Amino acid sequence: MVRRPLKSASNRPGVRWWRLFVIVVISYLLISAVLVPYLNPFTRALYFSNAEETTLVTAALSEIRAAQSLLSDALPMGPDENPLEKMGFGNDRTNFTLLEPVPPNQFRARLRRMGFLDEALLASELTLTMDPGSRRWTCEVQGAWPDRLLPEICRREPLTDPITILSWALGLSIATILVLGGILWFANPLVRPIQRDPARLLRIPAPELPRLNRVLGLLRRRDTLLNLAGVDVQDWSEAASYMDQRPARRSELLALRLQARSEIASRWDLRGEVFEWRFVRDLPVSLQQVVVYFPEAGLRGRELVQYLQSQQTALNVMLVVADAPSPELEAFCRQSAQLFACLDPAVQTEILLGPEPQASLVRTLARQLPITRISPYQTRGGITRPSAFFGRQQILTRIINREPGNYLVVGGRQLGKTSLLKAVQRQLEHQPDTRCLYVSLRDHRLAPRLATLLGLEPAEDLDQVLEALAGTASDGRLLLLIDEADLFMAHEARTAYQQLAALRAISDEGRCHFVLAGFWELYAAATLNYQSPVRNFGEVLTIGALEPEACRRLASEPLGVLGIRFGQEALVDEIVMESGGRANLIAIICQECLERLGAGRDVIGAGQLETALRSQPVHDALSGWTRLSGDAGACQIDRAIVYLLASRGELLLADLLERFAGRWEATDIQASLQRLRLAFVVKQQGQQLSFAVPLFARQLDPDEAAAYLKSELAENPADN
Repeated sequence: MVRRPLKSASNRPGVRWWRLFVIVVISYLLISAVLVPYLNPFTRALYFSNAEETTLVTAALSEIRAAQSLLSDALPMGPDENPLEKMGFGNDRTNFTLLEPVPPNQFRARLRRMGFLDEALLASELTLTMDPGSRRWTCEVQGAWPDRLLPEICRREPLTDPITILSWALGLSIATILVLGGILWFANPLVRPIQRDPARLLRIPAPELPRLNRVLGLLRRRDTLLNLAGVDVQDWSEAASYMDQRPARRSELLALRLQARSEIASRWDLRGEVFEWRFVRDLPVSLQQVVVYFPEAGLRGRELVQYLQSQQTALNVMLVVADAPSPELEAFCRQSAQLFACLDPAVQTEILLGPEPQASLVRTLARQLPITRISPYQTRGGITRPSAFFGRQQILTRIINREPGNYLVVGGRQLGKTSLLKAVQRQLEHQPDTRCLYVSLRDHRLAPRLATLLGLEPAEDLDQVLEALAGTASDGRLLLLIDEADLFMAHEARTAYQQLAALRAISDEGRCHFVLAGFWELYAAATLNYQSPVRNFGEVLTIGALEPEACRRLASEPLGVLGIRFGQEALVDEIVMESGGRANLIAIICQECLERLGAGRDVIGAGQLETALRSQPVHDALSGWTRLSGDAGACQIDRAIVYLLASRGELLLADLLERFAGRWEATDIQASLQRLRLAFVVKQQGQQLSFAVPLFARQLDPDEAAAYLKSELAENPADN
């Protein structure tokens, strides 16, 4: 299955470069604000907070620079002359007021009171001293003269000024953090793919999760990416520490996500630790438990494969939990004769973090195990897995949501009666005010089986057992599901319905209600025998074809769990049409398609479907219709009707009655038609008769059917 990437801002073109541009701009603003504030548009106004002050001080410093330039040209002067005084500094035309006394080659002054200069600045003194030999100037400042208004010769040494050192340190720290953050953001091989597609987070190999967790924490992106990927914070925390745990704890974490119980498997003598998972919630495939093997450290690759080849797993599926990718192990697990499956580090992460951990496990198993070992289709017996049950919603709603009552579910074999009762039991078992029990009969002895179900000693007194049964429900609803009730009903007909009277009595009291499921004996007692007390015992519900949409889901959804699909939607429609909507037949056809699918292929084509439609299991599923009744004469009528229909292709009811007139009574023919309809062999639309399952017609050649019909009629003396 192809995982669609989640749509996020990181997937849109140009977003990455805009982020880089934003980082560069923010870096410049932060660093320039500390080191060169006059080049920063936000700090420039603070740096030059008073334009007039800046102008005046700058002009005064220009005079000093001019004096410095002239003095450097060896201006002639006497030994006791102050060069700056000689140049006119300190008079009314300059911006400085000289302070007396001063030694030669020195200038001490304050700024004149002019403009709006700060008082602290006006009180500060500036002292310039020139070395006569080298003619170099030194500078000394007393007071609050700001460093930004000093000439270059008066600037503090950068390596000795604490403020300068702090500024540079802060600037370099900010620059380093931003540069490293940018590298982690755009260059880290783990983060970059996740930024583009957050869904990739679910496939990061488990050993990489701790490092990724630290990187995302540094970038302050952890919560955002977890939210975009749909990952719970608690699940992420457990997954990030998963590889640091002991195998027992790792097995528990995986089993918890898969809704399974993890137990130590002591009967295995393997190099490492072995556990057994029992799934609390059924998987959507036929797998109830698996063996989980954590190899000891250092046992990897070729050595691990050689070791596994010497092991016997019988029919157990063994999951080998790999700490690192191993092509040798994966190739070994894909061998069709083996029941080993490798859980590589990426799959472990998907189980720990993904929204559908069971689906992730099933897809992994489907790629490595024989598909028939874990088929999602149940082709025998009643459907017990909720994921394998489709449709019948109208009947389920009728039984579960209406007022308590009795129901008679009738239909042919393998049409879904048992699956329906199991579905009723599943839906009612979690309702606190209802108790639902299921019992399957093999004969007429209802009381002993109910007693065993209740944990009582086997008893033949049905009234006593029903009293004990009613007492288990206290004030709630009690519903008893009785499957395979045909032999029970046949016995009741011979014994004046004594046990049914007991069921009716407790039902009339409202203490217990019943759902009986069966075929012809139950149907005949409920509809054909006017004197039968079963007629008004409960409502008759007939099981037939699945709803068309349920048929399509049954044909496609279980395959989708394995990552397999039909090449064309028309193939699904063909299955629904050819099967006539018969549920178990759809499951058998899809199962046959799976078995004919080549290794490594995930698309079922028309060739595989055609072969499946002609397969022996499909043929066997359509057989058995020749013995629908215990009455040999009734079975003969059934066969004659089917052969006549197959020989003609189309058949009107009037033609049928005319063809067999004088051989059988009309009531017998009518009963046979009802039996064939109930068994889902024949369907009737108005006066037109046809096969309920089009596939059925493929098995009966018209000429052969005519010969079979002649043979059946020859056995009837009236035909001679």
